Amino acid sequence: MLRTSPLVLVGLLGGSLVLGACSSSESARPRSESIVPSPDVSAIEPPEPTKETGPPSDAVSRVIQEALRSDGSLSYETLLRWLGAPRTIQTEPVSNRYVQGQTDTLRTLVYTGMEALVYDVTSDPKTFLVRLSLSSTQYTTPEGVRVGLREERLLEQLGPPTRRNDSRGEWIYQESGPTPTSMVVRVRDGRVVQIDWEFYFA
Repeated sequence: MLRTSPLVLVGLLGGSLVLGACSSSESARPRSESIVPSPDVSAIEPPEPTKETGPPSDAVSRVIQEALRSDGSLSYETLLRWLGAPRTIQTEPVSNRYVQGQTDTLRTLVYTGMEALVYDVTSDPKTFLVRLSLSSTQYTTPEGVRVGLREERLLEQLGPPTRRNDSRGEWIYQESGPTPTSMVVRVRDGRVVQIDWEFYFA
């Protein structure tokens, strides 16, 4: 199974994502495939909270819960069925570390107030959810955390984080175990401005 499925490790060093199956020398610049005509989505670090309409909050919560149960293993069709068609899809080819000559695909599904980063293995029908980022006040995580929540309420809901990256305003809640999952909550001016679910899988 290891030879057909990439090992994807979500690292938290500097808040960056580390893909074990990627080879930086063989990665190409992402290209955008428009699904629905929309304004350009620019990356803001961290983004301002938004209130525009996106996928239903219960659908987003369902995706998070299912990803936690399956170590991030969700089919591409399931994601689209639950979340609907994204505004845009950004794709990037990546070299599979375990299968020589095989190129897989990293996709970013861009919705209003949310992004889903998924990894498609060429030789496997499954799609792996690597990261789910929420930046809209309309979404609530299964733990009851949402963008706009005050810092004091965050502590009441989740308790103190596993660790913090104060330079980036990140509160990191990380599960232990062979396949640790992290929830990275970004706080600015005393309020939550972004929530990132980061999944580790093999």
